[in-house]
Amino acid sequence: MKRVMALDVGEKRIGIAMNWGTGLAFPYQILPRKGKDDVARILALARECRIDTIVLGLPIRTDGTKGKEAEALEEFAAELRRYFPGEVVLVDERFSTKEAERCLLDLDTSRAKRKRLVDKIAACLILETYLARERV
Repeated sequence: MKRVMALDVGEKRIGIAMNWGTGLAFPYQILPRKGKDDVARILALARECRIDTIVLGLPIRTDGTKGKEAEALEEFAAELRRYFPGEVVLVDERFSTKEAERCLLDLDTSRAKRKRLVDKIAACLILETYLARERV
């Protein structure tokens, strides 16, 4: 089974989840955004973890249209595709961050801890969406 890394790319942070060929999504880490170095940092992590596929959450609006966030994400994905030897896949991430926040609230997680966890939990939800689609 292939190794997959999922990214929830936000303005300030990138949440990362991993699948090491088990069919399960695991929260991995959060990288603070650093602009032009972001792609290089993701590529280095992908090499280090021997990743075959990178999945990015595409922020589609509730009406199905793409806004400036989606356009920026598509540019980020194009840059990854330029240098990453594996597959780069976009997955609709509508509501992933809200769902992650709800899950953390259901677990009675403190506000400070939610802020530290929400991005990698959202990346897990994106990865789970991709893995479910691949199983079909």
